[in-house]
Amino acid sequence: MSEDRFLSFFRLSLPAFITLQNLIRTDIIFQNNSYNQQADPAIQLACTLYHFGQYGNSTVRAAEQLEIGEGTTRLYVYRTTIALLRQLPHYLVWPTKGSLSYREMRIGIENSCDFIGCVGFVDGCDINLQYAPSYHGETYMNRKKKYAINIQSICNASRRFTYISSGFPASVGDPSVFATTNFFRYPHLFFAKPDEYILGDKIYRITRMCVTPFKDPLGRQEVGGYRWFNWCHAHARVKIEHTFRILKNRFRFLQCLIIKICSAQDHCQAVGWIMACVVLHNFCHEQKEDETSYYQPEAIVPDDEDEIDNVDQGLSVLAERQAGNEWRDRIREHLYYHRPDNY
Repeated sequence: MSEDRFLSFFRLSLPAFITLQNLIRTDIIFQNNSYNQQADPAIQLACTLYHFGQYGNSTVRAAEQLEIGEGTTRLYVYRTTIALLRQLPHYLVWPTKGSLSYREMRIGIENSCDFIGCVGFVDGCDINLQYAPSYHGETYMNRKKKYAINIQSICNASRRFTYISSGFPASVGDPSVFATTNFFRYPHLFFAKPDEYILGDKIYRITRMCVTPFKDPLGRQEVGGYRWFNWCHAHARVKIEHTFRILKNRFRFLQCLIIKICSAQDHCQAVGWIMACVVLHNFCHEQKEDETSYYQPEAIVPDDEDEIDNVDQGLSVLAERQAGNEWRDRIREHLYYHRPDNY
């Protein structure tokens, strides 16, 4: 099989595939005490990667393409997903505060977008479902009238996921989901210095640790650098959009999950598939796999303001918002006074 065909089938280059199968082949899920030994983990991994890389009913396609039974295909996918999820602590981890990897994460963002102190970009993404769930089905309906599961993610400048919270149905808005995460509730566990923050779009609540763009009409004002700030903000934060696009285009299975959620177990299975693909994404990033074929740079457009921040507005929230506005103004002034001469 040619290298291009191998990449098309299994979404990894052959050297990366060999590295990955060596990584998971010793997992206990591939061991049994039966005289009938399991298929080689490499075969089970190949079946799973083919399943994740195809859009639509990929279980049937994988069975036909690899000439194995459909039930066997599902079993291989289940085993490999479990093995990949056990690699989650190694491939989805926030760098230790003060470590070299943490400093590289911050410096990488500062060098790419001039936001001094920024350590990540946050956004939400809906993973659509092919079928309407019968298990609390109405909660999975998003604002686009599609059934989906929400994931909240933070990435760095090189489009690697550094934090993910997955599992909420899509009817729960991004601000509400983000407010439940440990990243939002315990920021001191993630930030190494008081001047650090992440960038989020307009639907998030502005705080000292999450800086959002200016909303209209102030966001359109040229005087004072408000519009320039919004442009710089969008130019930097588009990296999280690219990261989601790479994830979904490399593993096209995520563009529409073929599963009918009839129980909590089905929901957990869908979330497991999503997180397994995230592990594979970060593994590909570590192996320096080519990503250019999975996304095309797009025009930077203003953020949508359709969603409403439905988090309760208490006194502490107002204080956080005021602190966030003050910090955003300081960043705006820095960007404005260091803007290019031809602006």
